Amino acid sequence: MKPKTHKIKKTPRPVFHVPCFMFRDSGFTLVELVVAMGVFATVVTAVSSIFVSTVGSQRKNVNQQEVLENARYVLETISRSIRQSTITQPAGDATQSTLQLSHPVKGIVVYQLDNNQIKESLQGNPAVALSSTGVVITRLDFIVAGNSAPPSDNNQPRVTIVISLRNTEVKAGTESLINLQTTATPRNLQIQL
Repeated sequence: MKPKTHKIKKTPRPVFHVPCFMFRDSGFTLVELVVAMGVFATVVTAVSSIFVSTVGSQRKNVNQQEVLENARYVLETISRSIRQSTITQPAGDATQSTLQLSHPVKGIVVYQLDNNQIKESLQGNPAVALSSTGVVITRLDFIVAGNSAPPSDNNQPRVTIVISLRNTEVKAGTESLINLQTTATPRNLQIQL
């Protein structure tokens, strides 16, 4: 007869059982978390400072563009009037903050600095601002040469316009101060021989 063998019953393993070696590499240690948070904070700080710097630079550029556009418009308007007119004031060679012209269509035209704005007055009517309220004109000079009667240098009269302007928003780092100068001469020949 056969000897009786005893079978050892094995208990079945649960389905969710995970071997121990898998637990060693899962998760992060406290040191790894602190290092990762430090790297993340450094990157966020760098990106934020670049963003703030870019926004400030963009504001300054917008302000400078507005000042330049105003300066170009004012200088072109006055220069066009000078080219089409005869200079009546100042009568001789001088530097003044007011210029009076005799325009063939507009009549008497006066340009002057009034309350930090360049204003144009036609035929004695109330002055109209040429410059925007977004800029402050700090200097306006008309340097007239060759306008003496009779002309002493036999040169065409010329007007040099000197202008200094800045934006009205004076925040730290966004102020745009610009100095410009241009010279214009009347087209009609005013030389007497």
